[in-house]
Parts: sequence; structure tokens; C-alpha cells
Amino acid sequence: MSRPGTGLSGRLRALLAVLAATPVALVLAGSSRAAPAGLDETRSQQVAEVVQRGAALYAFNCAVCHGEAGGGLEEAKLAFPEDHRNCTRCHRPNNRVIQPLTQPFIDNDMFSIGDPPPLHDPTGLAAQADPVALLAYVSATMPRYDPGRLTEDEYRAVTAHLLTINGRTDEAALLVAPATPGDGD
Repeated sequence: MSRPGTGLSGRLRALLAVLAATPVALVLAGSSRAAPAGLDETRSQQVAEVVQRGAALYAFNCAVCHGEAGGGLEEAKLAFPEDHRNCTRCHRPNNRVIQPLTQPFIDNDMFSIGDPPPLHDPTGLAAQADPVALLAYVSATMPRYDPGRLTEDEYRAVTAHLLTINGRTDEAALLVAPATPGDGD
């Protein structure tokens, strides 16, 4: 007999993750961290909307491995059913690294999730890498199970969200809405 809530489909769980993250995204979008001071109102709103969209995309594509708040695999496991938090049957290290969703899974040979790090660690990539380099890295390697599945704009939004949760709001704004000639005059 299965416990209540453990029989949810993957799509339903993903939708629930997005809905759970929506309040966080709205707080980020409305906070002073979502768009830095000094931007005109239009650019500020544009940055806030992209960061909010990035938070929703993160919840749908990234939180399953990196955790709802970016705390890494240990945080992500807290969302798993209790009897799966230490499971090594499906995501064994010797499994393939990439498993596109367009290909069927064979038995329980899911993709290897490696060791997803915290994303708001002061020594981590999202806290230190150049925003353009971070965007290129995320675009080329994530989500681990199917890299390249998002559009360029979606990767830019997720990267802006990562920069924002690391206190790099000004850099997120430049990534989202680059300065144009005449700004700051």
C-alpha cells in the first residue's frame, strides 16, 4: 500500500514545485534585490519580471536536484518521500549522465545526478563566476538530465535568478537588460 502523496506523477510534482515557488518569486520580484536602484522604471520592471520567470523555471527544472531554495542535494532530498531520501537504486553514479526526456528510461537506470551543489554558497559558481560565463555554463550543462532543453531566454532568466539569490542583483540586471547608449545621462 502506498502512502498518500507518493503516487503523484512527475509532471504533477513539477507543477506543484512551480506553484510552491511562486510566492518566493513574487517576493523576489517585489523586493529591492529583484532590480537594482538606478534603473529606469521600465528596465527595473523588465528585470523583476525576468527574475520572477527565472525563479519559476528554477522551481520546475532545477529544484529537484538543487533544492527549492538552492541548498543543494541535501535540501532537495527533503522533498522526496522519506523512504527515497537515501535511495541509490535509480540515480546510481554509474548511470548515464544525460537522459533526454524524449528517450525511454530502461528499468530504473535513471541519469546520474552527481552531487548537485548549493547554489547560494559564497564560494560557489553562481556567487563568483562572471555572469556571461555562468550563463554559458548553465546553458551548456543544465538541467543535468537533458542539457539544452531550455531556450536562450529561459537560460538567461534562470541565470538572472541565480545571480539574484546570490546578492548579485546589479549583474543580473545587466545580464537581463544591458545598458543602452544614453543610460545614466
